[in-house]
Amino acid sequence: MFTILKKPVLVLFISLFVFVFTSCGDDDPVTPQEEHFEAIGTVVYDATGAEVVRILRGVTSDTLFAKVGILSDHYNVKFLDEDEKVVNPPTDDETTMGIDITDTNLLAFEQDELGAFEFHLEGKAVGITTIEIKILHNGHSDYRSGLIPVKIDN
Repeated sequence: MFTILKKPVLVLFISLFVFVFTSCGDDDPVTPQEEHFEAIGTVVYDATGAEVVRILRGVTSDTLFAKVGILSDHYNVKFLDEDEKVVNPPTDDETTMGIDITDTNLLAFEQDELGAFEFHLEGKAVGITTIEIKILHNGHSDYRSGLIPVKIDN
């Protein structure tokens, strides 16, 4: 009789073990998904507030300019939403701006505040390269502007 009772207890224990250790994955349908900043374009303004670059869905005919050995004026970055309206960058602490430079032998960038949506350019040598502006969320890229040409001269 004792053997007959052990079998259901053993089945119940195994079922409980499987349920507890396999049912709790990373996909939690109860927790809301994180909000990500949605952009389809980027607008860059110079220190006077004049628009100097507009890139929409990775396409631009504009060019940024830099001088060898001279730090540029301040550039501010805003974005285009799905209605192509200019919107301010996200302000939460988890979102920052990153810039990739195609040829770092020609160009460098600086920021007054690391990760802020602003930058300065400084030419290292005469030539043409490109930059790509990114919105970083917790270290991964939520948005990439596409390549923006930068012409560096003396």
